[in-house]
Amino acid sequence: MTPHYPIGADIPRKDGKAKVTGRAKYGADWNLSGQLYAAVYHSPIPHGRILRLDVTRARALPGVRCVLTGAECGQRHGQFIADQPILAVDKVRYVGEPVAAVAADTLRIAKEAVALIEAEYEPLPVVDSIEDALAAESLVHEDWSQYTIYGLTHPVPGSNIIDRYQLIRGDVEQGFAQADVIVESDFYCSMLQHVVMETHAALADATDDELVIYSPAQSPFTVRAAIAQCLGYRYDQVRIVCTEIGGGFGCKAEPKLEPIVAVLSRAARRPVKLVYDRHEEFEATVTRAPCKFHLKTGATRDGKLTAQQITVWWDTGAYGTYGPRVNYNAGYASNGPYAILNCHTDGYCLVTNHSLGSAYRGFGVSEVAQAHETQMDELADRLGMDPLEFRLKNVLRDGSVSVTGEVMESVGVAQCLEAAAANLDWDRKPRRWITPDGMLHGKGIACFIKLTGTPSTTSCLLRMNEDGSLIIESASREMGQGVLTVLPQFAASVLGLDLDRIVVAPVDTAMVPYDKTTTSSRSTFHSGNAVLEAAGEILRQLKALVGRKWGVPPEDVQFQEGLFSDAAGHRLHINDVGSSGLLKEEPPVMAVGRFGSKDVFDPPDAHTHASSRPTIMWMMGAQAAEVEVDPRTGHVRVVRVGAAHDVGRAVNPLGCLQQIEGGIVMGMGHALLEEMIYRDGVLRNGNMVDYKVPTSMDAGIDCRITLVEVPHPEGPYGVKGIGEPAVAPTSPAISNAVSAACGHRFRRIPIKPEDILSAKEDAAC
Repeated sequence: MTPHYPIGADIPRKDGKAKVTGRAKYGADWNLSGQLYAAVYHSPIPHGRILRLDVTRARALPGVRCVLTGAECGQRHGQFIADQPILAVDKVRYVGEPVAAVAADTLRIAKEAVALIEAEYEPLPVVDSIEDALAAESLVHEDWSQYTIYGLTHPVPGSNIIDRYQLIRGDVEQGFAQADVIVESDFYCSMLQHVVMETHAALADATDDELVIYSPAQSPFTVRAAIAQCLGYRYDQVRIVCTEIGGGFGCKAEPKLEPIVAVLSRAARRPVKLVYDRHEEFEATVTRAPCKFHLKTGATRDGKLTAQQITVWWDTGAYGTYGPRVNYNAGYASNGPYAILNCHTDGYCLVTNHSLGSAYRGFGVSEVAQAHETQMDELADRLGMDPLEFRLKNVLRDGSVSVTGEVMESVGVAQCLEAAAANLDWDRKPRRWITPDGMLHGKGIACFIKLTGTPSTTSCLLRMNEDGSLIIESASREMGQGVLTVLPQFAASVLGLDLDRIVVAPVDTAMVPYDKTTTSSRSTFHSGNAVLEAAGEILRQLKALVGRKWGVPPEDVQFQEGLFSDAAGHRLHINDVGSSGLLKEEPPVMAVGRFGSKDVFDPPDAHTHASSRPTIMWMMGAQAAEVEVDPRTGHVRVVRVGAAHDVGRAVNPLGCLQQIEGGIVMGMGHALLEEMIYRDGVLRNGNMVDYKVPTSMDAGIDCRITLVEVPHPEGPYGVKGIGEPAVAPTSPAISNAVSAACGHRFRRIPIKPEDILSAKEDAAC
């Protein structure tokens, strides 16, 4: 269907006014009559057996209604392996782990009660790094077999390896034998906090028959399933009522506070509310896992890649959470958007005594891009080739066979590289130059590939009110990516209805149809298809009603750009169906739309992970960066970023540009600033003073962005995802530019001023 309404138009965000005026209600804004306030006693040590846990004084404090420990609620949950107790049982595994929880009449009383809790521990050796985890001299979990595995997790008995992933194509040894140049290097990416503006919050109201949780959950049906399985409810007995999300980036994709308030409310028989402060957000929620890479890549002297071998180790913290999925997604993206005949990737997901590594914008793709794009520059340097030329010689194109064996189509990465370079004036600038004031300048470029989780299903319900306005019921969550605006655009494109007459209903799992998750940059693709299907059925029902009103068969009713008409000269615009009385005393005009990718998914081979269709959608893009480095202080200023992303079709170009610009600023933080620092299992910079994130003072980057549109054959109007891709190539582009400026190859991010000051000139760069 050719779009004739606002697909491709710059539409202001429909949720913008409520958010800028303060009317939007976030997690901490919700309250219920008679509610209690919760506080949590967190483990003060990284690893140890609980010898004594005395909550007697806390329970005796006036105003305390309930105190729980793992003895009362040690049920376990987890996205892929149920290894995480609601409250610690017998043992603590990281600083910040919930050990006991209090519900009291006021927050002050709850916190006083927590301070009265006494505990004694037998300290155990701390698994404080990837190297410690691999040595396995101490095990974070002694027996993986005691946990229920839900899939996509392959723990190795007697080790700290919770998951292993392999991707094998061809023969890497043969590929290296064909190479004229081989580069081998190690890389490291730091642990990051999501640092969302809204900290985690949850409010639960448990009765004998129902558990209602109010939460800024990214993936309400995922949370509902986890709570039901963990606490023994049927799905119809658990409602997740979604509040506004004040930032997610993956940290609110899985249960965190929800199980704690659920058990407290069930025990106290009162509503219970829990809101974490910023210190708890750092220690006791989730992070982007730090990771270490070893890459070996070979190429011929004319610049064709022959082989690549990759090993990656993920420090996923004390429990599995989304770690196995990060390992899987990153593994498929580990070779980048390149045609390589011989490759072998080994991914290991390791547990340590650190905060939990979980979903973070990109699910590991930013990290693997950092590694493979740094090595692409190293190879180009060894071959004496321009980094852009080298990449263009090797990137996937339509008809290329990917590392999984898929014949690729709708591939726009070459166009993205060329556009990103043009936005930086790549051809008119050297790799490195020095300005008269002594500042070092350099340029860098990077590209990436990312899949979306497959198979998955999204459903939506469209319902027309008696006045002709339209409600979209969908569980796709608004997190800043614009779903509350884009979904009405899809409906309006089919129906021709004014956009201000279409709204998306609040998300409540008791009311809206199933959607797997709001992650993986899948919402516009999946929900868009579902809305188009439902809107087509709405139009069919309206034609039947219009035909009956005019006394003609439905097939004689014509429809174009919102206008119904027939051969007899009748005319009725869809905006007027309500005032015409067409919908009065008639069957409801409503329709369900669904889109699922199960039918196209080719389950990967268990050993090689080869697949002719491992995902419904690949996302690709590129960014180029120019930096200025002060050799006296080591300070880096990002001068300009040229970006280009293949969005398939820009439904709302303004929204796409906002996503990409935000990703550039976020990725700059990854490259130059952000790092959670652990020593002996204790986080040393878990606050907003010592953990540095980009601010408005850092955001004055000259961003030049191109939206490349290579339509996806199964996407709604050709759409692909853009929420996560915007951040993926930023850090490697910036770090490659810093390496060029300094004449030294940096293989660890963030690149700090002290790293630059201690770097020596490297003639090879």
